[in-house]
Amino acid sequence: MMKICIISGIFPPDIGGPASYVPRIATNLVEQGHSVNVVCLSDILNDNDGDQYLFPVIRISRQLFKPWRFLKTIITIWKFAKNADLLYVNGLNFESMLAASILNIPTVYKIVGDYAWERSQLWNHFNGTLDEYQVAHKGLLLKFLDWIRTLPLKKTTKIIVPSLYLQRIVEGWGISSDKIVLVYNAVEVQEAQSAIALPPFPGKTIITVGRLVPWKGLEAMIKTMQYFPQDRLVVIGNGPLKSNLEELIQKLRIGDRVLFMGSLPQKQVFSCLKQADVFILNSSYEGLPHVVLEAMTAGTPVIATNAGGTQEVVEDCKTGLLIPVGDELALKSAIEKIFNQSDLAQVLVSNANEYIQSRFSNFNMLEQLENVLSQVNFLAKSSF
Repeated sequence: MMKICIISGIFPPDIGGPASYVPRIATNLVEQGHSVNVVCLSDILNDNDGDQYLFPVIRISRQLFKPWRFLKTIITIWKFAKNADLLYVNGLNFESMLAASILNIPTVYKIVGDYAWERSQLWNHFNGTLDEYQVAHKGLLLKFLDWIRTLPLKKTTKIIVPSLYLQRIVEGWGISSDKIVLVYNAVEVQEAQSAIALPPFPGKTIITVGRLVPWKGLEAMIKTMQYFPQDRLVVIGNGPLKSNLEELIQKLRIGDRVLFMGSLPQKQVFSCLKQADVFILNSSYEGLPHVVLEAMTAGTPVIATNAGGTQEVVEDCKTGLLIPVGDELALKSAIEKIFNQSDLAQVLVSNANEYIQSRFSNFNMLEQLENVLSQVNFLAKSSF
């Protein structure tokens, strides 16, 4: 059995792929007999984690002054990973690299996106797509971001990616393909006992879940609501674009039909997904969107853009409707299809459920992850 320290940049009540993945995989590993603790950033410092999880959760305040937070993260990882066999890193890559170097223990990284591209988008230094970023001419700042992103991966033992798309992206950073292992995500969601109920509404409900960041395409979704005056949009998540989106809603005078729910626990997100008539992911960039798997499991028809690894989950007109990135007319048309063709919606839900069970099982994901971690642990012990 292994002693594993899992590092994550987000953790419940945050939402997003790693926030769903880390607590579930940590629980699964504990149930298999491994010793696990989690070090994460958080907006809250929760004293009740011991009542919720089978493993210790060490939270570092996200609100700390960033240089101090960076240093404290390294110190905290060092403190709580001193007796670990390895680090399994799901964020905070550079800090984890430095702590692992001090501890001289092996690392496995899970890569679900491009840190450099995300930062360049948030800081308005690059406005193109993820794919365009990979081949763009870059100044010193973007080259520095690329260096921060890539250096930990060159020093690690193994890298897990959740899609073929991300495997190709990571290989393009100069990482040997021998280091990279494809392990598809899985979904295993149960509703909370006190399931949240969406406010009553006479029309249909469109729902989206994710961080309020530029590449999620939320502005276009809000504009599209002008074509559906009897229906509403429910948005679950927080992020830096919230004030901009609220201004747009006021400008379009649709404030009574757009509901911001903020961040919710995963089980409540699942409850909301089940109550919606359609789920939309209008993103221009995805590694492999875990929330799409959750929507499919909830029995909600899915509309998604053909961005990145999404195409490995959504097969057009079979498991969902796939539309081009940035095509607002295609988005409008897809919503109309779901609303007007109930037979199509039922077929998509049925096919998606079968697809999830056959390809994205929790058993397969855990078995493959355990194999990778065990291999890294064995190689590390053999080298001594």
